[in-house]
Amino acid sequence: MALDWNYITEENLTNLELDALLGSATERTCNEYTMVISALLREEGRWSDAQATCLNFVQAVLSMMLQPSQPSEPYGPVFVMDGMRSAIPSDLPKEELKALLTWAMSLKDPELRARFLDVIWVQGREYRAAMESVGSYIESAIRLEHPEQWSSCFKRLERAVRLASSLGKGALDVKHQALSEAQQMLLRHNGSDPLYLSLSLIRLLLEFRYGEPAQYAQIARATAQAAEVVKNFRRANEYHLVGASAFRQAGETEQEAESLRSAAEALAGEAETALTDGRGVMAMTSILSDAVEAMRQAPGGKARADELHARLLEHQPQVLAEMQSFSTSIDSTELVNQALAAVENKSFRDAVDALCGFAKPPSLVSLKKQVEKEAQISVLGCLMSRDILNGRGKVVAIVPSLLNATDDINDPALRWRMFQSARLGRSISVQGLINPARRSINAIHAPDRHDVLSLIQHCPWIPPGHHESVARALVAGFQGDMLLVAHLVPVQFEAVIRHAIERAGGRTSILEPGGVQKESSLGVLLETPEAREAFGEAGVFELQDLLTEQLGANIRNEIAHGLMTDDAMFNYDVLYVWYLLLRCCVVTAKQALLIQQSTANSDAEHPGSVEGGDHVEQDDGTSDVTQAGCVQ
Repeated sequence: MALDWNYITEENLTNLELDALLGSATERTCNEYTMVISALLREEGRWSDAQATCLNFVQAVLSMMLQPSQPSEPYGPVFVMDGMRSAIPSDLPKEELKALLTWAMSLKDPELRARFLDVIWVQGREYRAAMESVGSYIESAIRLEHPEQWSSCFKRLERAVRLASSLGKGALDVKHQALSEAQQMLLRHNGSDPLYLSLSLIRLLLEFRYGEPAQYAQIARATAQAAEVVKNFRRANEYHLVGASAFRQAGETEQEAESLRSAAEALAGEAETALTDGRGVMAMTSILSDAVEAMRQAPGGKARADELHARLLEHQPQVLAEMQSFSTSIDSTELVNQALAAVENKSFRDAVDALCGFAKPPSLVSLKKQVEKEAQISVLGCLMSRDILNGRGKVVAIVPSLLNATDDINDPALRWRMFQSARLGRSISVQGLINPARRSINAIHAPDRHDVLSLIQHCPWIPPGHHESVARALVAGFQGDMLLVAHLVPVQFEAVIRHAIERAGGRTSILEPGGVQKESSLGVLLETPEAREAFGEAGVFELQDLLTEQLGANIRNEIAHGLMTDDAMFNYDVLYVWYLLLRCCVVTAKQALLIQQSTANSDAEHPGSVEGGDHVEQDDGTSDVTQAGCVQ
């Protein structure tokens, strides 16, 4: 970050009178303060070089995204896009930050004080800053407490608890103070808040085993039942689940089982609602399949699970027809608004389902037509050859002129230009649809590995022993941690592709003389008939572009050979590969679960009619799964 640290001193910051400068903010949060600072910086001629530099420093710190559920990295960039990102604590020099401790402690506004002290702790490891920050977060949380706009309040309270917990025995008093405030806040609202403040507080208190879990369980049950009355079944489901956790911690196993059954029943209610509110049979069967699985896992729920499964089978034949006929048209001038509307006011699962429907590979025919159209417009550009450079600026391929190109998509002149057209489309999808929706989902739901694992646990293409890695790669994408995404997603995507081909009966290794069995490269795997059957011709073309070909983005090889810079990992293509992995795993998991349930029901109705596991052999293929259009 280009800041002149000769200007950023305790004296200059004190003279800035930050508390007074931000007095016009309508909301006492760092986000609002950032906008006020931006407006102040646009007042030309008002600020000296020292003042402007200090304001830019303040803006950088205030704009960092608080991620309280990630105690090891509690601050992330507020944006990551096209090779750039906003500031994070590690961008700031440690010693210079520590020199600002006295100034930070003198700030009157608890929101400001908490943020600057916390950043000084995270980067400079100044213990006093951490201790003071806990109390400031509590003070800010109380000021921001609101039953509807609850997330700002809760994030600060959660950060106070997790920060105090990380400080060891010397911070037991402040840890107790933070947890006590969480408990008091829960009792003040007692489940009357219309959204998820009480739910989040119960989860936090249960995690740290503070207070009386039986009391929390009763609050959760009453809140869930009230939500059911107004047919808010998703909210009811979440409160029943947290109630079950509270009953379990209290040692009340029968009450826990009842809450688990009630949670599953709430999903069944949501499924029926989907049929009448316009979401359709696809949403209904997806939710109902979750209800069946949840009821089966709940003690005493088997009989009811069978009833729900029968209901599922009534509608299951309509699912594929609806999926195959579904299409959407989006006005490009309203992409962002439509993306946000598609995921708002939905559960995490439903929001991700909507996200997974945003983009698909363009057809090869349409890409060829785009190249032809561009050739008519830019004749000179088509006559020129192009050098393809890797991450270190070395020429790794030469694209010939389009003048003598053939209609074969393997012709390098045509293929590179098709890759370029596809990349332009991806950038529009990422900027207008995928990234806005991803950020919204992360802001609302803050998904963790448990949330993501619940979506992908039935994916037949994730090889055994890889679910944790895939889940963490997907969580990193929701959080915008593109450095982690870039290193995890291509590797795990290769594992998924390899396993999908193996399941379809394809070969993924070569037997060499002497009995040595060599694993085939990803480029070879994507050329197999099994890959084309699983991902479709356009899907394979897109994966080759993104992952393996020097004429394309070549992300897998650029990462594997250490050629991609940190900044390059924040480009559109890396986020799009994350999106493809998410879509692939979520869609195939849903289809596999439906197939498994249908097969299990068929076996139960016709015992002995299938010999020696033939149904497993059918279920092991990819044709049923890929009808969902995983990457196609």
